[in-house]
Amino acid sequence: MKYLKIVDKSRLIAIKKGKVLVLEKRGPRKRYSLPGGVTKKKESKEGSLVREVKEEVGISLLMEKVDFFLTRIDPKKNKIKTYKHYYVALSPKGEPKVLEPHKFKGVHWITWYECLDFLDREDRSAVALYFDQFQKKVNGF
Repeated sequence: MKYLKIVDKSRLIAIKKGKVLVLEKRGPRKRYSLPGGVTKKKESKEGSLVREVKEEVGISLLMEKVDFFLTRIDPKKNKIKTYKHYYVALSPKGEPKVLEPHKFKGVHWITWYECLDFLDREDRSAVALYFDQFQKKVNGF
């Protein structure tokens, strides 16, 4: 299949004391999102992550303290191929706050298993995979 458009998105799995940082989306039902967004032209995936996290929750990321985790490919039926690049930061500095109130109504630290039902398919899969593989590291064992 030939794709008309390719979109890169960067997402942050921020973890502090076994909890994941999520943004609660506006709307009638509970939905969460990981901080991050679409990469702009001539912007690196890492640059996009730093910019989006700062814009959404006010945390200044230092890429030397962030690890790349995985990339998921989500081919859409409308000939758009989306790459979601996931990065992990353990105990990022700063107190997160909602900076885009038109999109989000809250920012929360929630245990990873409690947020799974409210994340989209790709984010849920990435968070579950991370905690399945690295739970000992995250929980300090």
